[in-house]
Amino acid sequence: MVAYNIIFAGETGAGKSSLINLLFDLEVSQTSNDILGLTGERKRFVALQDSDVYRLWDTPGFKEGPRGSVHLRQPTKELGALIKELQSGDGVHLVVFCFRFTKLFTAGLQRVYESVLSSIRDTQVPIVAAITHADEMRQNPEDWWNGTEIQREQKGMGFRSYACVSTLGDEDYPPTRGRRAKAKDSVWQLIKMHAKPLPPPDSLPKEINIILFGQTGAGKSSVVNLIAGKHIAEVGADVERCTMSSTEYQFAVGGHDFRIWDTVGLEEPVVGINTYFNAILEALDLIRQVTASGGVNLLLFCMPGRRITRTTQSNYRLFYEMLCEKKVPIGLVITHLEREKDMEGWWTRNERALDDFGIKSVGHACVTGLPLSPEQRTLSKGAICGLLTDCDWYGKYTMPPDVWIKKLAKNMKSFLTAEHLPKGQKLTQALVSRVGLKEEDARQLRKYLEEPSEYEDVLL
Repeated sequence: MVAYNIIFAGETGAGKSSLINLLFDLEVSQTSNDILGLTGERKRFVALQDSDVYRLWDTPGFKEGPRGSVHLRQPTKELGALIKELQSGDGVHLVVFCFRFTKLFTAGLQRVYESVLSSIRDTQVPIVAAITHADEMRQNPEDWWNGTEIQREQKGMGFRSYACVSTLGDEDYPPTRGRRAKAKDSVWQLIKMHAKPLPPPDSLPKEINIILFGQTGAGKSSVVNLIAGKHIAEVGADVERCTMSSTEYQFAVGGHDFRIWDTVGLEEPVVGINTYFNAILEALDLIRQVTASGGVNLLLFCMPGRRITRTTQSNYRLFYEMLCEKKVPIGLVITHLEREKDMEGWWTRNERALDDFGIKSVGHACVTGLPLSPEQRTLSKGAICGLLTDCDWYGKYTMPPDVWIKKLAKNMKSFLTAEHLPKGQKLTQALVSRVGLKEEDARQLRKYLEEPSEYEDVLL
C-alpha cells in the first residue's frame, strides 16, 4: 500500500473541485458556478486505486481582480505552507495545474503558473496540466495542445504531460455516451503515470499489527470490514461478547498482512468495584499476546460520533498511556456518522473537545459502516485507509521483559484507587492466573499496589 499526495492548484473557477468529483465519480467536493469560486481553504480527499492510497488536495484558487490583476499572495502562501508540511512527511508526488480551455494563454494565467511553480521549485515535484471545459473545444485536443506550444514556451509554462477533459455528465448537453468515464480514466492515467512514490514501495512493513478498541456497539466490526475491503467480521457480533475479550482477524490488503485484535475496553457506564482492575488485567493479557506476535504497530480507538464521556477518556488512557506508554501511534475512528451530510464536519466541531479531554492522535477517520449511502461508504473506505497510511509504521512496541512489571505497577497505581482492587491473596492469584506473572513477581506487585509507600524506591 503506497500513499501519494496529489495537489490540485490553479485559478479560481478552473474546476479543481469538479475534477476531484470526477475522480471519485461522486459529489465529494462542493462546487460553484460563482465567479469568485468556492474553495477557501485546502481540503483533503482520499481515493483508492489498485490498493494504493491517493490523497487529493483541493487548494484555494488564485482570483483575478476587476482590472485583470491576479491576487497571488494568500493562495501562494497557503500552497507553500501545504507543500512544506507534506515535504516534512512523505512528500508531494505530483501537482496538477488546472485551467480552463483557452485559445490565448494570458499574462494572468502565466503569473498563476509562476506562483505555483515557485512553491515547488526546489522539490523536483513534477507538474502536469489538466485542461477543463474541453467540451468547448472545436478541434482535436491534441491539435489544440500542439498548436499552443509556442505560446506556452514564450511564457515559460512547461508541463510533463496534459489531459483535456470535460466534467459534464453523459446526459448533459450535448448528450454523449461514455463522456464522463472517458474523462475520469484520462485524469487517473495522467496521475498514475507521473506520480512517483518518494519512499520505496516496500517502506511499509509486510506485517502490520493493530489493536482496535472501543465500547460495545461502537462499530468496530464495520471498521474491520472497511479495512479488509470485504465482509470478514460479523457486524453486531460484539454485543454478546464478554467485556475485554478480543477477536483476532487476519487478512491481506495491498501486499500487506494485517492482524487486527478487536477488543472492547471499558464500558459505559462503568459499574462494579472490579471493573477497572478486570479491564486492566484483560488488556494487559492482550498486549502480551500481541507482543508474542511481534509487537504493536498501531492503536485504533473506535468511538461513536456522540458526546465524549469520562469512559472515553479512561479507555484512551488505559491503552495508549498505561499499557503502551505513549510509544504506539494512536488513530481515532469516529463511527455512526451516517446522518452527517459532511462526515468530516464532526471532527471540525469536536476537535477542541477531544483536546480538552487530553485525547490526541496521529490522525483520524470519520466514517460510517452502513451500506445505505454509496457516497459515504466510498468516503469511509478512503478515510480509514488514509488514516492507516498517515501513521508511522517504523518499529513495533513490545513489552520490555525486564522492566515491564515496574512500569506496570506505577501505571496501575495512577489508574486505580484502593477500592477497585481485590485484596490479599486474591490479588496475587489474579495476577498469576490472568496476567501470567510469576508468583514472586505477583506478590511484589501486590505489595506495591496495597502499600506503595514502602516499595516506591524498589519499583522506581
